[in-house]
Amino acid sequence: MDEHGQPNTESLIPRGWQRAGALAAVLGGDVPPPPFVRPTAVFAPAYPDGALHRPGETITPLARRLQVHLQTPVPKGQEEMLVSGSLLALAGQNQDVLVCWEHHHLPALAAALTQALGISTLPPNATLWPETDFSSALVFVRQQDSVYALTQTTLKLLDGD
Repeated sequence: MDEHGQPNTESLIPRGWQRAGALAAVLGGDVPPPPFVRPTAVFAPAYPDGALHRPGETITPLARRLQVHLQTPVPKGQEEMLVSGSLLALAGQNQDVLVCWEHHHLPALAAALTQALGISTLPPNATLWPETDFSSALVFVRQQDSVYALTQTTLKLLDGD
């Protein structure tokens, strides 16, 4: 609810808060399940009102557990700027990065990152993210000789995922 007692349509529903807690427990644990690793940097979109919306709320418990700053350098719609201004530099420093973004904009983020990394084979969610998919993840993995691969996997954090 907002300050006027109206439903906040920008915030997580209870199942979303459960998923955020489970994400913190799994990825913030000592050894996350492969292909995941403990992130050293976390990102969510910036919003004009300065408040955290669903992506930021989803990733905040993990950021707190890892004691890393939640970075919000660009708004949704500026995915190419996120890649060129932040993600590529961190990849060059061998940082493990987790980005939690609005699903409508994830294909644009995947397109910018795959183009920058020279990846041509894309899994389904990299081109169109399903409206009801809250448990999949796109994982970029650096292989030998600094070549990257992109895979789609499922976290299965909650019953029914």
